[in-house]
Amino acid sequence: MAGKTIVVLGGGVGGLVAANRLRRLLHREHRVILVDHNVWHSFAPAYTAVMLGQKVAGQISRDLRRLNRKRIEFIADEITGIDPAKKTVHLTGQQLTYDYLIVALGTQYTAGDISGFGTAYTYYTLEGAEGLCEELANFTSGRIAIVVPGLPYKCPAAPYEGALLLDHYFRRSRLRTEVEIRLFTPEPGPLPVAGKAIGEAVTELLAGREIWYSPSSRLQAVDPEARRLTFEDGIDAPYDLLIGVPLHEVPTVVREAGLAQEGGWVSVDRETLATSFEGVYAIGDVTGIPLANGLPLPKAGVFAHGEAEVVARNIAAEINDGETRWAFGGEGSCFLETGYGKAAYVTGNFYAEPDPDLKMRQPSFLWRWVKEGFVRTWLWRWF
Repeated sequence: MAGKTIVVLGGGVGGLVAANRLRRLLHREHRVILVDHNVWHSFAPAYTAVMLGQKVAGQISRDLRRLNRKRIEFIADEITGIDPAKKTVHLTGQQLTYDYLIVALGTQYTAGDISGFGTAYTYYTLEGAEGLCEELANFTSGRIAIVVPGLPYKCPAAPYEGALLLDHYFRRSRLRTEVEIRLFTPEPGPLPVAGKAIGEAVTELLAGREIWYSPSSRLQAVDPEARRLTFEDGIDAPYDLLIGVPLHEVPTVVREAGLAQEGGWVSVDRETLATSFEGVYAIGDVTGIPLANGLPLPKAGVFAHGEAEVVARNIAAEINDGETRWAFGGEGSCFLETGYGKAAYVTGNFYAEPDPDLKMRQPSFLWRWVKEGFVRTWLWRWF
């Protein structure tokens, strides 16, 4: 049998897992190629630790070129085009022809048409978390506004986690009485996909820590000079430090390839992650998977990981014996750090009907230790 070529686009969680799993399951004559414009993979769940000065970039980053030692061919290049009909991927330096394609390109960050929003700090990127760490070191009093400007956004717990961690950060520094923390989001409540009970539990956590929570608030504009936020309901809010969740959109190259419609995400079979194009799969944040309750499957690394395992195993099985046998079942979980060395843990089945069947374990030292262990072993496992 002639060797097959599997191209994986994107070196994030999904792409990294898919490439590793394929390499382990396939014989040497088959090629596994991973493409990303960045040679560094950084582990996003640890960005809040970078923001707080608890970790530095080198501790949570690895060089993707190390994958070549595993016979995963890593190419550092810009992806300029995808042609699903001709089964080709265009890079600035070359063209790749594939038998199977896994699109794991995540989301593209933007400030959208919200004037002034580009001035916000963020911990949604490694560079942003590093810049915010420097800013927080000199912040001794004033109003901090954490703003979610639009939906969907990845890691739905992250804005709430950030607010709680900042509360602890300033209490530990004995500055909390001088610092006001406000969280604005267009969502009707925290983690709406998780259900009313979990949302109420998170709201109580915020209230107990004196974090001013403003749901159903959609940002309209930012005035960096006056340091004021304007919302669509006409409310204005002053700030001294603005922390924003970037607006998320499908990468331009994915949309231009016809894999996603304008303003939308890549549609896939929710069990196999197959797209409408033969041999093309999409996993992780780049996809849009509707749930039974009408809400989308959250964009989170745990789903990218699970989907990558399914796609990689099915491709390998099809190449090796002509059969596919794996299905993604919608299971997922996430940690919600609450400060004071504790974390809550939400887990369950998001594909359950009529609503996701989820449970939240209350904040404890145990779940914080579990998360820390997860962060420490992730890079070791996949590199």
